[in-house]
Amino acid sequence: MNQPAEAPLAKVPGERDSFKIVVSDCHLSAGRIFEGRLNPHEDFHFDEEMAHLFEHFCSGKYGQHPDGHPVAVELVLAGDYLDPLNVPLEGEFEDSITETVALRKIESILAGHPRVWQAIRHFASQPGKTVTYLIGNHDADLFFPKVRERITREWDPEGRSDSPVVRLIAHTDRLSYPECGLEIRHGNQFEAGSVLNFERPLLTEHLDEPVLNMPWSSLFVLKIINRLKWEREYLDKIRPVKLFVLFGMIVDPIFTLRFTFLSLFYFFQTRFVYSPMRRATWKVTAQILRQESAHVFQDLEREAREILSERRDLKTLIFGHTHRPMDKVWPDGKQYINTGTWTKMVNLDLRGLGQQVRRTFAYVHVSGAHAHCELRNWVGESGPHQLFDR
Repeated sequence: MNQPAEAPLAKVPGERDSFKIVVSDCHLSAGRIFEGRLNPHEDFHFDEEMAHLFEHFCSGKYGQHPDGHPVAVELVLAGDYLDPLNVPLEGEFEDSITETVALRKIESILAGHPRVWQAIRHFASQPGKTVTYLIGNHDADLFFPKVRERITREWDPEGRSDSPVVRLIAHTDRLSYPECGLEIRHGNQFEAGSVLNFERPLLTEHLDEPVLNMPWSSLFVLKIINRLKWEREYLDKIRPVKLFVLFGMIVDPIFTLRFTFLSLFYFFQTRFVYSPMRRATWKVTAQILRQESAHVFQDLEREAREILSERRDLKTLIFGHTHRPMDKVWPDGKQYINTGTWTKMVNLDLRGLGQQVRRTFAYVHVSGAHAHCELRNWVGESGPHQLFDR
């Protein structure tokens, strides 16, 4: 199937159009085959399709303008693009993440998806093309400087650690473009259990070496999800979790009771028992409990609307994190886009009931001071056969 035809590029006198392609929540891990066997913790199975996406947006009409000048295209990987949480070391999921541990996991990810990294290097090697990475709650290992340097060297076309075309951002949770009224965030900072501390991302007190200051959701993945995924491979793909527990009590009660008990046990252990390798405050714990009791569905639409109402300078907000693709435009012209995910999801929400696999991304066409933003689905071209996604 061929990619649908795209609208012709608008021409603005005296200015050249530019583009931003925003992808998030792809959760690339250690690859389909890891440590000599099929890897149940790898959720991304579209390496070739994603490589074609990157190649598409640095060639043809995205390569150069009619006057010969290069077209500026920024590829924004808006958090949880990589997923070190899903990489075991000798079969175990370490919850004390040092820089050494993080580097080992990143090397496994780089070895697991060579076709994608080749495509990113090719993209970054083209005139006018840049790559920007925001950190999300699944890829917080990128707070370690040596991890960012290693990834940058892998993606930079000349292998530079201080790259002019690849930047991994660790000091803020957002990208702001005030000239066109656009802001991009991962979105995890609105969920108390997933909040990252950008001012203190590493813990050093009473420790031999710094360890990652992980939020509760990361510990939940390491302690619960990754251990039980061997029994129920769909466990991390179901949204929302509350409805999964409700239905599970009916159709799979023994496993659901184990899942619920272990979740509560580790929540209390990690929130109320002191450890120098964790930070848990009463305020954040109360926020987590309040959010969990108040919200069944988390799509960040309300949070986006509040920000757009407060900020007159913003027209469009782009988030990821929830794995639920959205393109919402209100009567006042304000817009919220959620980039969704390229991984398989089982949605228990009636608004999108069923199993879904979508390859969504945000397409931003900047012309002067105006940014036209859309949620799009990558179609590309299909080969004669593909991996069966169970």
